[in-house]
Amino acid sequence: MIADTAPKKRFKIPKIVWDLVFTLAIPVALLSPSLLGKDSLGEGIGFSDILGNVRTYVIAALIPAIYILIDTLRTRQFNPVTTVAASSALIGGGLAFLQVSGAAFALKDSYRPIVFALVMGGSLAIGKPFFQVFLRQAITDITDDKKPLLEKLFSAPNVRLGLRNATALIAVESVISAVINFIANYRIVTAVFGQKVFNAQVAQVNAIMYAPSLVLSLLAFGGAYWLVQRGMTKDFGAKAQLFDDTMWDALRDPAEQEKLALEGARLETERVTGN
Repeated sequence: MIADTAPKKRFKIPKIVWDLVFTLAIPVALLSPSLLGKDSLGEGIGFSDILGNVRTYVIAALIPAIYILIDTLRTRQFNPVTTVAASSALIGGGLAFLQVSGAAFALKDSYRPIVFALVMGGSLAIGKPFFQVFLRQAITDITDDKKPLLEKLFSAPNVRLGLRNATALIAVESVISAVINFIANYRIVTAVFGQKVFNAQVAQVNAIMYAPSLVLSLLAFGGAYWLVQRGMTKDFGAKAQLFDDTMWDALRDPAEQEKLALEGARLETERVTGN
């Protein structure tokens, strides 16, 4: 009997799980008023009772910012996308120390979609739609011979229109997310900063808003990719599909495709004949 020497595939926790843990689960747990049980009088005991209300809030607010910053820097790829992510995390970390309540807090808690809206709107104002940067990072395996094809793709008229509309769509979604988040915080977080009930209300609104924010973002990015894909189909035909190898074939001129086909046939013949 031969032992199985094939290496076992290690289970890898999906990134979305880590995102949920560090941006939602841990902060909500820290701010929960009764996570650690109840005292003899039936009052809830949480980290706010141990660490203090202000310190607990600051720690809970810093954890997502630090996680996003570390996750961004871990890739060691510095580009406009990672720069925006890192800047957003630094802003969030700085705002964690701002002790405000009411409308000011609601505005502070909505900083992330506000930053996205400003970036997207600013890129449209200078004529460089930011969604093009997202696509450039999302399209992998860009060899030297494919770089001119990528520029050809981004300069095509309908693709350019799709990139502008996609960027505008994400900007609108960011504004909508910011408004919804502001209203939710303004209506739910009514206590004064520094109180235990304030922390509990922040935990409540964070838990309520996570899923709607995620759904809105997914819908916006899905729509954005569709807008660009529609432009690609108009400019280069049905064969041009984002993130598919057929995209590169659709972008090549017919003469270049024929040349590549002949070269491939020649190499195959040499392999078979051994010459």
